[in-house]
Amino acid sequence: MSDYEIGYGKPPKANRFKKGRSGNPKGRPKGKKNFATILVEELSEKLTIKEAGKSRKVTKLEAVTKQLVTKAINGDPRALAELLRQIHAHWPTEQDGQNAELPASEEDLAILNDFIQRTASNAGGPNENH
Repeated sequence: MSDYEIGYGKPPKANRFKKGRSGNPKGRPKGKKNFATILVEELSEKLTIKEAGKSRKVTKLEAVTKQLVTKAINGDPRALAELLRQIHAHWPTEQDGQNAELPASEEDLAILNDFIQRTASNAGGPNENH
């Protein structure tokens, strides 16, 4: 016998992993789809929605996006936060070689200018606690 101690976590040398033999012989079956592939396939499937009284087919991803935007517009703060996070993560930037500005109407620009003027005029005044 050898000096090698056999016990918990110390199997006999003859029972250890053999050279050229995998520790997981069955492994993942060939052609098995991973989560990302299944998710892309599922979100690419089409379904029928009614919009403005008309039926049309859109992908599930489009339907989820429409629902998120609708909830954000209706005042759901969690939906709004998620929408802003997604816009920040996926909106094209100038580094992408695309226009990074969000489309804004004249009314939107007027509201923003009014806000900037009010904020600038309050900045010179005393510091107010909110």
